[in-house]
Amino acid sequence: MTLQKQIQNLKQYNGKKRENKVFSVYLNTSPEQAGKKWEIELKKALNNLAERTKQSDSHEEKNQAKTIIQKVDTEIKNNTSELKRGLVLFTTADEDLWFFKLLQVEVDTHFHWGDEPDVEQLEQLKYSYPFTGIVLLQQDKAQLLETEIGSLISETNYTLNLNTDEWREHQGPQGDDLTQGGSKKDEFKERVKENQKRWFKNLAFNIEKKAKKEGWSQLYLIGEKKEIETLSTMFNRRINKIIPSNLLGSNTDKILDTAFES
Repeated sequence: MTLQKQIQNLKQYNGKKRENKVFSVYLNTSPEQAGKKWEIELKKALNNLAERTKQSDSHEEKNQAKTIIQKVDTEIKNNTSELKRGLVLFTTADEDLWFFKLLQVEVDTHFHWGDEPDVEQLEQLKYSYPFTGIVLLQQDKAQLLETEIGSLISETNYTLNLNTDEWREHQGPQGDDLTQGGSKKDEFKERVKENQKRWFKNLAFNIEKKAKKEGWSQLYLIGEKKEIETLSTMFNRRINKIIPSNLLGSNTDKILDTAFES
């Protein structure tokens, strides 16, 4: 389900009709914060929710709050090792509504208790970090990361087949490196001058076809300066960002951090 569809579903959720309270959490978990500021903020917010609902005339609301406090605390603690720069969580006590995303971008810490999820900041994030394809290139290998609101959606790898001059799409590790050592390296160097533009044109065609099918809003290119500048000329669509850095094979978090730096 696309994020836009998820947001539409969230906006249509009516907790009052279903007699369900909704807890909305936006938590900045950036590692640059002093200590673990997010832990203090989360604990304070959960304590405030407990105190607030103690004053409620509704026994059901009190019970829902207790369940949600435990649920949110457990879910976030269980994901501590996976935390990146931010997270978004919406939930009801019975999980009739449940939305949880870890983000590679920061959010403004905010908590809301009410009859509907507070999606305002989520919509802002979607606008600021739309559906984006990030292409990393290094000679005969390429990697495509699809992201939205700072979250990795999918990863696809491409390897150039020197026998057919076609880019083979596959998941996971990229296989043998045709550019490392011996006769294969020499063969690759000899053929680069003659064929690089055609190779890059084929890659750009594959990427543009996928971009159109999936409905990307933006396209980023990352790689060695001359290579990605050449690749960028092969596209019929706008390139939103070019980053001259050899990051292919790097940790995904590092790649996304670099891509989303302002």
